[in-house]
Amino acid sequence: MQIYKYVIKISKFANMKKITSIFLLIILSFSSCESDLDINSEWEEVTVVFGLLDQSQEKQYLRINKAFLGDESAYVMAQISDSLNFLPQNLEVKIERVSTLGNVLDTRILVDTVMLKDSGTFASDNNIVYTFDTDDFLKEDKLYYLTITHKNTGNIVSARTNLIHELELMSYFNNPNFKMGFYGISGDFTSSSVEWSHSKNAEMYQLTMIVNYTEYGITDTVIKSIQKDFPLIEHDGSDEYIQQISGEGFFNFLAYNIKKSSTVNRRINDIDFSLSAGGGDLQTYMNLNIPPTGVVQERPIYSEITNGYGLFSCRINKLQENVSITTTTKEAISNHLDSLNFIFP
Repeated sequence: MQIYKYVIKISKFANMKKITSIFLLIILSFSSCESDLDINSEWEEVTVVFGLLDQSQEKQYLRINKAFLGDESAYVMAQISDSLNFLPQNLEVKIERVSTLGNVLDTRILVDTVMLKDSGTFASDNNIVYTFDTDDFLKEDKLYYLTITHKNTGNIVSARTNLIHELELMSYFNNPNFKMGFYGISGDFTSSSVEWSHSKNAEMYQLTMIVNYTEYGITDTVIKSIQKDFPLIEHDGSDEYIQQISGEGFFNFLAYNIKKSSTVNRRINDIDFSLSAGGGDLQTYMNLNIPPTGVVQERPIYSEITNGYGLFSCRINKLQENVSITTTTKEAISNHLDSLNFIFP
């Protein structure tokens, strides 16, 4: 069986709409299975699950779908929502908080809701996801057991995950006088860095930089942003991690991602940093979905779902907003990127 190859960034998992698109592509891949599972030979209930618990989000989401069952083309069946979705009234979906001794401490019953999806290959009506409010249910030192019961058949699909402990960014972000610089008073580029401590149960990290600027047009003023996702960093046993940002790279990032204009003026504002971390099962899943470069295109399917397929793991996000930029850097942006019409002061 071959699962659809898709390049995924940890940060993308914060957006359920993007998760939906990725997840449905995975379901479509079941149509290309040749040996491990023949879903057209005899009816079989095949459940595909995708969920990531993240205590930094207000709501938790879970996708539960079925593989294509029938003799039609998978692309034809993808347009029919009944081919993708189980009837919510036929499922009981619950997540239990469990102590390290195995005692059930609390339970959440997930409710179904419909989430908007862009039109395309897959049916956009009845795009069903299952959700619950985070509240104080997610505790970083507990285990979480997912159970999906198919009421009509008695079939039970299950999985478990832990949570990633809270992320801790470098302490000097807490200093109100701290400023990040990429150009020195000597007239040379300088590097800056973002550092963080390892969080328990995290197996990979990814830093995202969002540069905010104001654009002054003839009739309006708009605050805009550009975003850079740095490469994944896998946990190697270290206690501390660092992402270097070179001055030259920062200036090139602005030059390549902001359109030249002679009709607007711009002013650089500040930087937001978003640090995302993923659990071990998510790391394995993403590594298996790296696009193949050799002759062999087939990859082993990965699933840690009991009696089903998919992924149930954890992620967490830490946002550091409004990091100031040094005056020297702002002036250099105005001088060296003059085609972008940045003004100073």
